[in-house]
Amino acid sequence: MKLILEYETCVARDFRILQVPKVVIVNYCFWIYKVGKIETNKEATMFLQEIIKTKNEELSKLTQKKRSLKSALKKSELTLIAEIKKASPSKGLISKNFDPEKQLQAYSQGGADAISILTDEKYFNGSTEILRQLRGKTSLPILRKEFIIHPLQIYESLFLGADIVLLIAAILTKQQIISFLDISNQLGLEALVEVHDHDDLEKIIDTKTEILGINNRNLDNFTVDITNTEKIINELEKMNIRNNFYIVSESGVKDKSDVDYLESLGVNGVLIGEVLMKSNKPQEKIKELFPKKEHVRNG
Repeated sequence: MKLILEYETCVARDFRILQVPKVVIVNYCFWIYKVGKIETNKEATMFLQEIIKTKNEELSKLTQKKRSLKSALKKSELTLIAEIKKASPSKGLISKNFDPEKQLQAYSQGGADAISILTDEKYFNGSTEILRQLRGKTSLPILRKEFIIHPLQIYESLFLGADIVLLIAAILTKQQIISFLDISNQLGLEALVEVHDHDDLEKIIDTKTEILGINNRNLDNFTVDITNTEKIINELEKMNIRNNFYIVSESGVKDKSDVDYLESLGVNGVLIGEVLMKSNKPQEKIKELFPKKEHVRNG
């Protein structure tokens, strides 16, 4: 009513000159109000539809397939996943002059095929912020190295800019592995499923695991045995499922003889962290370990 009265006062000055009855003035004002309201509603609806369209486009980009580790593992040459980490529970501080961006640059120029970034803060001095910052500085696939125990961490990995998540069989049930693989796939993320022993291996059988990481480090006592990769591969062959996976050997690589040994086993890739982080010239270290690799890439 207040709006009508305001319109009445405004319009009445003109209409009274023409001596139009007051009831007409009121009806005319109501018509102006009603039409104006309809037009406003139409504009609001169109605006909301435009917002929804934009958000759907943003979601589509967010969930589309990311940079692929699997594509790198398909190559004939051994794939290198170079890891960025400041410390570890077993070794303590690994890199005194920790500079993630500089390390990334060296890895990229050295010919790394993918980057692994530790995000655990308490035990590895990692940070989600490191991943977020480095995402915009490389076109290489990024593996988020984290102890994932809840679906929210997978969604978080997506928003941080990771392309691959780590699923550690030792800390997950088989049902969790199945569920987490489904979520990762829905979000356009790849998953590296890590095993260390027979019990872990049993959990990943009959799941959608494609990239299988074999950890040479025993997480119970932190001892490292690089021949663990061979043991797990032998088990896979006995089960006749060796060819179901792209295999990545993790931990324990110290020199070229280790790389040659793992390559002789037919693994598709290796994840190397400590020896590269301790090197004053990680780019040269990669060249030493992988002399056949293409070096000096833009990242």
